[in-house]
Amino acid sequence: MVKKSDKSGVKETLRFPVLDIIRGFALVNMIFYHLLYNIVYIFDRNINWFVIPQTSTAYNQQVYLWQQLICCTFIVISGLSFKLSRNPLKNGIKLFVCALILNLVTYLVVPDQFIVFGIIHFFTAAVLLTYLAKPLLERLPANFGIFIAVFLFVLFKKLPSGYIGIFSIWQYRLHISLYQSPYLFFLGLPHSGFRSADYFPIFPWWFLYLAGYYFHALYQQIVSIVMKRKRKKLFFPTVVLGFMGRNSLIIYMLHQPILYGILLLVYFFN
Repeated sequence: MVKKSDKSGVKETLRFPVLDIIRGFALVNMIFYHLLYNIVYIFDRNINWFVIPQTSTAYNQQVYLWQQLICCTFIVISGLSFKLSRNPLKNGIKLFVCALILNLVTYLVVPDQFIVFGIIHFFTAAVLLTYLAKPLLERLPANFGIFIAVFLFVLFKKLPSGYIGIFSIWQYRLHISLYQSPYLFFLGLPHSGFRSADYFPIFPWWFLYLAGYYFHALYQQIVSIVMKRKRKKLFFPTVVLGFMGRNSLIIYMLHQPILYGILLLVYFFN
């Protein structure tokens, strides 16, 4: 949010639309991705090019990169939005309730797609952790904070797969004993029998969230520059994307039941 004073001295709250538009664009991609996922992995229809990672060696790299771009966009923007939120703790509680609903619905309706610790669970943890750690996080300068957060994200990106490293330059295999507990999956240490249709553990993803958190300072500078210029009328597609971005949580919670219902009707009559 950006505040601008009018001639009477009263502060007017202006919502800078870029974040909402980017989030809305990511939502459109996510919905299309989940549509294809449902067709292939729930309704068992064949789409040759849409193959997501099932093993460490056989998957479509383009689909994987598409999926990663979607989730990284959401996480960075959510980290940035933490500082724009008036009540992050309330948001964390709301996300916690949504995460429990996802647990219950997937367990009862599509048990083979049961979500144990998905992206909404992650956002719940990220908001609460950031809220608690904020006094320490604020001690780091923003530029240094972004660098450290991105470095740690890259370093721990493959933690759930059993190792840490810097791309293919250096990798270190972690001891298997770290992955034997059935209770540490939320930290990025899943045991061999762990299964979740959507899995975003705290590590490494919290580091990417923090990169967005520290990016807030640069974002504010960009907003200040843009707000000094004459604001142009948005095209209809960007208005729609902005609306979706402002209502991203409810769209996320509803899109899968709607997609599932539509596909159920389509394949029932075919």
